[in-house]
Amino acid sequence: MKVFDRIKAMTGRWKYLAVGGLVLALGLMLYLPAAPGDDVSWVAVSSHKLEHEIGLVGKIEPIETSIITAPFEGLVLANELSPGMQVEQGQALLSLDTALLEIKLRDALANQLKMQQTVEIYRTWATDPQVLQAKQMLRVAELSKQTLDLEFSQVEALYQKGIVPRNELDALKQQRYLQSLELTAAKVQLKSVLAAGKGEAKAIADMEYQNASIAHEQLNALLELKMLHAPFSGVVLSLGVPQSTGGEVEAIHAGALLAKGQQLIKLANMKGLKIVTQVSESDVNKFALNQKVAISGDGFSGRQLSGYVSAISQMAVQDENPGSAARFPITITVNAPENGDFKDVRLGMSVHMTIVTYRNENSFIIPHAAVEQAEDGMFVHHRERLDAPVVRREVTIGQSTAKGVEVFGLDSGFVSVKADAQ
Repeated sequence: MKVFDRIKAMTGRWKYLAVGGLVLALGLMLYLPAAPGDDVSWVAVSSHKLEHEIGLVGKIEPIETSIITAPFEGLVLANELSPGMQVEQGQALLSLDTALLEIKLRDALANQLKMQQTVEIYRTWATDPQVLQAKQMLRVAELSKQTLDLEFSQVEALYQKGIVPRNELDALKQQRYLQSLELTAAKVQLKSVLAAGKGEAKAIADMEYQNASIAHEQLNALLELKMLHAPFSGVVLSLGVPQSTGGEVEAIHAGALLAKGQQLIKLANMKGLKIVTQVSESDVNKFALNQKVAISGDGFSGRQLSGYVSAISQMAVQDENPGSAARFPITITVNAPENGDFKDVRLGMSVHMTIVTYRNENSFIIPHAAVEQAEDGMFVHHRERLDAPVVRREVTIGQSTAKGVEVFGLDSGFVSVKADAQ
């Protein structure tokens, strides 16, 4: 009986030891860091150059266009231009008839001379006949008043002596009063005539003369434009006023009547070139001003041009399909070649462009599965060497690539990737 109890007691201790060992093994599995095994693989990471490129297509356009309009109404005397023709700076383009302009010029000159005479009258207003007449009337009124005053004093003395009757004195007194009124009126008249030469009338005459002079000068300046010259070296893009459906309203030929301001020539400045293309709304924010652009084309094969992004539109182009993605115009300015010559490049040529939208000389790319997302950020398990301890490091996500994702906050070494995530 004692032997049986002893064996039973020993069997109970082995049970407790087995359970304790199992608990200890589970604890080690949960709390000790993972070591290289079948469920985790370690991927080597190091810095590499990362570039993102976007390819675009477009057509060569002039950096600047200028529209030459008719400076005045007249007839075309001669025209030897044609679309696509090259012109040099200062070259004669069109010759215009000035007959109608000369008529307007003579009318303007006549009006200027009339206004000049009026201004001269007001400048010498003190000797104007109206002023002289008013002064003469005032002088006559003053002399008449003096004569009546003298006569009145004499008759009054005789009346005091009883030599002349009362009615003769009263009649002379009445004449004297009337003459005083006439003298006052002559003074007012002279004052009014003198003021007319210094007031609004003179100011109006001065302004009318200035306007007439300016009009004559402008017409005279237009007369110098009877021969239109190229403002710069370039290419003739079109002649006449384009219709909304294309083409021209009327050909510019000899004898054609032109209206002032009518479009005559659209000229392209070939001292610089640009390319206008469109990008989708998903890519437009990848571009920035002054980004470098590599340009190539079949029309100038064997020669590569360079440029830079010079403008990014803030407004999408209108699209007839309301369900399509928005597209935004982007302008690329072409850098001038070292020899400054674009002779091999022609307007309208198709080009292919490559734009580097992102570059990082020291980029760390790791598999997507190596990144663990937690509530407080993104983390990876990293070790400098395979025999080094594992460190949990917080990282920031950058660009995404076909090989993985770019991360910041990491050094060269190894990152863990779960085998079932590969």
